[in-house]
Order: sequence, then structure tokens, then C-alpha cells
Amino acid sequence: MRRKAIGAAIFAALLMQGVAFAATPAPKVTPKVSAKPSAKTTAKPTATPTAKTTAKPTSKTTVTKKPVVKKPVVRKPVVRKPVVKKTTVVPAPKIVWPPKGYAANNGVYAYIPSGTQLVSLLSAKTTLANTVKQCTAMACGAVYVGSDSDCQYWEINSKIYGPNPADVTTMIEYGTLRTLAPATKAKTILPVILVSGEPLIPHQADILKILGITQDSFYNQLASGKSLTQIAGSKINSIVAALSAAETKAIAAQSVAGTITSDQAQALNDATSVRIATELTNYNLSVGGITVSCWTQAATDTVPGFTYTSNLNHF
Repeated sequence: MRRKAIGAAIFAALLMQGVAFAATPAPKVTPKVSAKPSAKTTAKPTATPTAKTTAKPTSKTTVTKKPVVKKPVVRKPVVRKPVVKKTTVVPAPKIVWPPKGYAANNGVYAYIPSGTQLVSLLSAKTTLANTVKQCTAMACGAVYVGSDSDCQYWEINSKIYGPNPADVTTMIEYGTLRTLAPATKAKTILPVILVSGEPLIPHQADILKILGITQDSFYNQLASGKSLTQIAGSKINSIVAALSAAETKAIAAQSVAGTITSDQAQALNDATSVRIATELTNYNLSVGGITVSCWTQAATDTVPGFTYTSNLNHF
């Protein structure tokens, strides 16, 4: 609109100037007549365009902008959602068959775990809680068994070994153990705990009587790392005397019964002090000579169960 207004004013000025040029050549016009048009022609072209051209641009250039007031940015507190940890369920590894590292015979497999593996087994299997309790007081072993075919029940025969009463630096067979385990499906591994009737500490009843504590308390202290000597404390001499008397009596009874010769009896009596020292400090039992059988017919004995037959060659 501004460009159009300026163009109209210029056009009007040129038009009026043309009228003025047309009036001047007439010869008959008197000075009075020529004075009027000159006044009109000079007044109109100067006043009209000046007012229109100067008013509009002046008013627009003097407009002042209001200062922009920036509002302070208010940051909202960040509410962090609690991190929920997702647990990834790891699928059980597929059983490789035949199992690696197992002794095999006619489709029957057996594996004897190490001491560390046995501890892990006893800790992981909650169903073996009662068995674990028995193993705190008796010599125990373990074996993993499996078969290519179904088994109605398992029979595991083993032997218990301990220090030779006549020479504690050697080991002898203390007894035999027969263990019956439940049925399994084909290509299934079954862990079997072998619980003997051989006490971990000989003369256990005599020791507990002198100490005046229960069997659970006694073996809990042994499990915590204490030796029998530490548990006995000031009563250790009483325990040594009681064990010496008990073993001397047992040797005499075997000699009278004819289960040992007089020379054997004398050798046992001579080794009494060393033997009792070993029993109190470093008495170790082991389970070995393990054989396993998979039965395909129903058991006639109670399953699970075990039978221990002790030899009369130790105390």
C-alpha cells in the first residue's frame, strides 16, 4: 500500500504540471487571469505529496519493541523409576549320554565324586536332609549311578576303611556296607549317599558321657573346625584314661574269645597310646571298594536302606 500511495501522488503532480503548461501560451489572457492558475498549481503539488510521503515512514520507524522478559525455567524434579532386576532362568544342561567320566559295564554307569563334589551334593539336595544329618556322626561316601535301561532298584556294595589299631600309619577294612537305592528311568543319573554304621569318632558314647554334651553339639563343634582335644579342654586326661581302659578290656575279650592270638593282643596293647592319640587328633575313615548293580526286578528288601557289617579288628 505504501508504494501505491506514492505513485498516485507523483501522477497527480505531473497531471497538474501539464495543466499549467497549457495555460501559458494563450496571448489574450490578462495578468489577473494568469495569476489565479499559478497560485493553484503551486499550492496543490507541494502540499499533498509531502504530507503523504513523510507521515507513514516516520511513524513506522519510531515504533519501539518491548523488551522480551524471559521467564525463569523451572525444571521439574526427575522421578526415577525403581530398577527392577530381571532374573534370567538358565535352562538345565541337557544330559549327555553316555555320561562322560563314568565307569561303564554292560550299560551301567558309576562315578565316585570328589570330597568337594560330595559337599556340594549334600548342600544342594534338600531331600537329603536326613541323610546329611546321619553323615555328621557316621562315615559316609557317595556315588552317581545310571543305566541305559530302567532299573527297579539299585544295589551298591562298599567297604569302610580306617587306621590299623596295631599300626595307625596303615589302613585296614573296618566293615562292609550294602546300600539299596530307589528305581530310575533309563538314561537318568541318580546320586546315592552311602551311610555306614561306623562312627566318625571311636568310643563316642564314652566321650560324650565324660564331656556331658549331646551328640549334635559334639559334631557341630567338630564341623566348626575344633579338634576333639579342643572340645575336651581340661577333661582330655579323663577321656584318654577312659579310652585306654576300654581298649585294654576289648583286647582281653578278643584274646579270650580266640579272635586274636596272644601276640596280636600284645601288639595292640603296645600301640594303645599312639592309637588313642590318633583317634583324638587325626582319625580318618574312607569309603571304597564300591560296586553297583541295576536290578530289573522288584526288591524284596526295604528301599531305600542300608546294612552295615562291622569287623572285630578295630575299636
